[in-house]
Amino acid sequence: MAVALVSSAASSSYALNIVVTNDDGTESSTVHALYQRLTAAGHKVIISSEVCDNSGKGGGLDFLRPIGPLSATNCGATPSRGGVLSAGAAGIGTLPGMPYAYYVNSTPVAATLYGIDIASKTAFGQVPDLVISGPNYGNNTGLVNNGSGTVNAALIAINRGIPALAVSAAQPQSYKPFNQLVDGDPEYEVADVVVRLVGELERRKAVAGGSLLPQGVGLNVNLPKFTKGAASSLPVKFSKLGLATIALPYFVEDLSKDPVAQGYLAKAFPNGIPAYPGVTLVINPAPVPAGLAYIQDTDPNSEQNVVNSGTIAVSVMQGTHQASRAQEAALRAKLINFVK
Repeated sequence: MAVALVSSAASSSYALNIVVTNDDGTESSTVHALYQRLTAAGHKVIISSEVCDNSGKGGGLDFLRPIGPLSATNCGATPSRGGVLSAGAAGIGTLPGMPYAYYVNSTPVAATLYGIDIASKTAFGQVPDLVISGPNYGNNTGLVNNGSGTVNAALIAINRGIPALAVSAAQPQSYKPFNQLVDGDPEYEVADVVVRLVGELERRKAVAGGSLLPQGVGLNVNLPKFTKGAASSLPVKFSKLGLATIALPYFVEDLSKDPVAQGYLAKAFPNGIPAYPGVTLVINPAPVPAGLAYIQDTDPNSEQNVVNSGTIAVSVMQGTHQASRAQEAALRAKLINFVK
C-alpha cells in the first residue's frame, strides 16, 4: 500500500550527527544539496566521499593501498571530477573553503569508513548517528545493487552498527558539480524527501527500540521521475529489492563498439575508446541482446517496478548476506549427509 511521508517541522526534535557519502565524488551536486537541507533542518553534517566517479565499484575497499597525492590520471582529464582539486593535492583532505566536505582518493566504501573512523570523530567527537549514501544520479535497484557503490557504502555502515540509508533518484540522471546548483534544481527536491524521511525515523525512534533503525538493517530508497515541484507529493511504498533493475550489466569483448560505452566514455577518450574488453550495461527499456540470460522480475513489489509506477520505493535491506530461514532449511535438507 502506498503512503505519504508524514510532513515534519523544519527542524528535527534532536540534532543528529550525519555522514553523507556517495559514489559520485565529494564535488557532486546531490550531496551538497542534501548537506544544505540537512543542516537547515538542524542536523550536524559532514560529507565524506571519493574524488572520482566510482559508480559500480560495489564493496571495493582497496585494502592496504596507501592513499597518495592526486594526479591527472585519477579521474581522467582533471585530478578531481568537479575540477576543484588540482594535481598534487593530498590524497585525503577537504574542498577549499569547505571544512565539512572531505574527499578521499579511494573507493566509496573506503571514503565512508574514513567518514566513520576519522572525520566524524574530528567533527562530532564520536561516530555518526546516521550515514546517508547518495542521493545517486539514477536508480540503484534489484540486480545492480550488488555492484552499486551507493548501496555498498550504506551496507558497510550497517555492518559497523551504524544506521544507514542508500538513496537514489531517477533525476537528476547525470553528474553536475556542486558549484552549478541553483534554486529549483531537482537535487533539492530529492534532498527534501530525504530530510522528511530522516525526521520521521527520528520522531518514531521508540518504535524501533530507541534506535533510528533496527540493528543490522538499513533502507534502500529510490525516487521515480517527477515534474518540477512534485517530489514532495509522490506516494511512498514499501518494496523489496528483487531483481528488476534499470540497468543490466554484462561483458563484451570490445567496448569501443558498444553504444553505451561510446556515450559514457567519449569525454575520457577523446581520441577514441580503446578496443578492449569490459563490462557494459543494457539501460532499460533498451532490448536485451540475443543470448543474454536474464531472470525476468515482474513482481509489482520489486523496487524498480515500484519506481516505474511513479512511486518512491523503500526497501529494507540487511547488512549481511544471510539467507532466509526457509532457504537455509532447504539447503540443510539437501546437505543432510554432507553437513553433520
